[in-house]
Amino acid sequence: MVEVELLMRVIEAAFTIALVILIVLLLYALSLKATRGLSRSVGDKRKPFACGEVLPESKTGLPDPHVYTAVWRDVFKSLYRGLRDKLHTGVLSDWLVWMFIFMVIVVVVLVVV
Repeated sequence: MVEVELLMRVIEAAFTIALVILIVLLLYALSLKATRGLSRSVGDKRKPFACGEVLPESKTGLPDPHVYTAVWRDVFKSLYRGLRDKLHTGVLSDWLVWMFIFMVIVVVVLVVV
């Protein structure tokens, strides 16, 4: 009987999670439908504009990988240098152990929270 009760609770939890996900997706779809008319772009709204100048689209892009690298490099320079000097051994197994520890911490945080 205990196994049946446990199975029923697991099924009930799975059904509840599925129902909550379905409700959230439904609300998201409704919000997209409701806000679709608010963000229609017409005419000049679609053209690139910078400081009063009209620019061609080819000059308005940024390379994705380089958008935040300068910020990360400057902000976390001392942290990275400290971690590298204290923890870096050059052995791949050490890196795998640190990643395993990190993943365990992430799983514990996700389960607890």
